[in-house]
Amino acid sequence: MTPNPSPLPCLDKAPVTYDDEYEQPEGPATIGKTLETLREDRTTVEQNLALLRDWIAKHPHIRRCRTDARFLLRFLRTKKHSFLAASQTLERYLAARTLHPAWFQRLDIRDPELSDLADVGFLYALKDRDADGCLYALCDWGLLDPKRYTVDHSNRMHAMWMEAYGEDALGQCTGAVIIFDMQHVQLAHHSVVSLSVLRQVAHYVNNAVPIRCRALHAVNVPSGALWIVNGLLGFLNEKIRNRCSLSRDYAELAEKIDRNLLPKEHGGKKPKSEHMRAFRERCERYRDRMLALDEMEIDLDHNESYSRHAMLNDIEGGAVGSFRKLELD
Repeated sequence: MTPNPSPLPCLDKAPVTYDDEYEQPEGPATIGKTLETLREDRTTVEQNLALLRDWIAKHPHIRRCRTDARFLLRFLRTKKHSFLAASQTLERYLAARTLHPAWFQRLDIRDPELSDLADVGFLYALKDRDADGCLYALCDWGLLDPKRYTVDHSNRMHAMWMEAYGEDALGQCTGAVIIFDMQHVQLAHHSVVSLSVLRQVAHYVNNAVPIRCRALHAVNVPSGALWIVNGLLGFLNEKIRNRCSLSRDYAELAEKIDRNLLPKEHGGKKPKSEHMRAFRERCERYRDRMLALDEMEIDLDHNESYSRHAMLNDIEGGAVGSFRKLELD
């Protein structure tokens, strides 16, 4: 087995000493501009890590949480080093993990269900990055067998992808792009999707994802699946919604992204099997660290804004029919 990248992180919310080790993002020629956009420098990092750690230590409802620099920088970089926004996202991230254990618990590539979905190519990271260093993932959503799996399995696969690359310093700074290939979506898939489920997913994406969402692309969308795409769009916030696009095929998608990044089967350079193998290896390498996340705890039985009751309320501005629909000509 591939060895773990480093010892398992401490989950004591106020440890005697903190793990300050983290990597500086490097590689792309644009990294300096990216860090400027994030308002990141060493002094800012040190100050905000100290603030966030003090906040966690004094938080009345957080019981166990990672406090290492690699983990906390996910939230600080996602929110451009705004302490308030980063702390709110961390609260909601912990709350979402508690509210939706079927999405976030047991992110284990050896789990028979997740392993099967990885084998069929339901979701995998693309090996290469664009010129800015963004992470890319491709989800062939129609490969989710509606007789065996539900949206919970889809969300769990996405959570595993996000956590497997969560400590990637460059990805923390540059963000990620997800491509949804809807070609294989069939009428039977409608039985596992509802507006209620889409609203829950959007609530998490809007408020609790510790990653910079650079773009969401839907490609090969049959007319019968447009309601799924538009349904999700209706619940996403405006900022993310404006980063969504629909492409008729991969040739049209290639006008928006570097086609070389895609699997060879879709016009890229490397075969799909190579991307899938690299993704599985990554999940195996970070397996123990992802499973350790299950031990983080937050108490939701109170009246704060991220409480169990509040997290289950309707999301802001999510009324059906009030959104810009994507259409096929």
